[in-house]
Amino acid sequence: MNGLLASDRDGDRPDLLQTICVNGREISPQQVYREMQYHPAATPAEAIFNAARSLVLGELLSQRARAQGLCDRETLPGSAGFDTAVDKLLQLEVPVPKPGRPSCLEYYCQHREQFTSPPLAEVRHILLPATGADREEEGRIRRLANSLLMEIKASADPLVYFAELAPTQSACSSRDAGGCLGQIGPGDTLAAFEEAVFRYGVGLVPEPVASDYGLHLIYVEQFEPGQPLLFEMVEEKIAQQLQQSLRRRMIRVYLLDLVSHARITGIDLLSKRDWAH
Repeated sequence: MNGLLASDRDGDRPDLLQTICVNGREISPQQVYREMQYHPAATPAEAIFNAARSLVLGELLSQRARAQGLCDRETLPGSAGFDTAVDKLLQLEVPVPKPGRPSCLEYYCQHREQFTSPPLAEVRHILLPATGADREEEGRIRRLANSLLMEIKASADPLVYFAELAPTQSACSSRDAGGCLGQIGPGDTLAAFEEAVFRYGVGLVPEPVASDYGLHLIYVEQFEPGQPLLFEMVEEKIAQQLQQSLRRRMIRVYLLDLVSHARITGIDLLSKRDWAH
């Protein structure tokens, strides 16, 4: 059995890892064990394999960069100088063409749902602080929240009444503006708050929304769903996205080519699973 995969049981220390040799350069088991901290995995064997593969690929890139005169033997993998050398090497040996307009347009047509403007909402809220440390106090705040909701719903003009309540009931500084938070979009506020705003749309959110700050009463004055973006607005973004995807695939092929032409002992990097993703 290959020592690299000799242990796959939780708690086992895989001490049977053999020395790896890459075109005459040795990678010791101790080097692999030190590298393991950067490759957490479900099992020790998997962590060892990932660490060893990383060191082998780093050595191959280092050798290739030296052959191209981009660094010397003193430039160690992981250093800033090594990263710079590898960047130059990949620019030299893995040039990635920019996708043409037809490819970008095809992607756009097939993934239109990805290209919309974010939804926006004009929102007011009343914050009733609740720490959660005192159950009795928490219950009182929730009863108050439900009572205020009923009052707002029963009023002749819920929006006006909501704004009138905010100065005396809300613990948020927005109370001075009738609870107005202005326009918000995705990522502008708390997740639970945002979810309620965009789920219910215009009007009074029918139930209090809990957060770490307490209970929120929410009124959505205006709601604008996301709108489709024109191709011309996202063409450059699509081109960059497609180019990055192509770059990853080309680098994977490049690394596989380096491995297949190298003399490597102590680890098998040519099995299909190693290059599946």
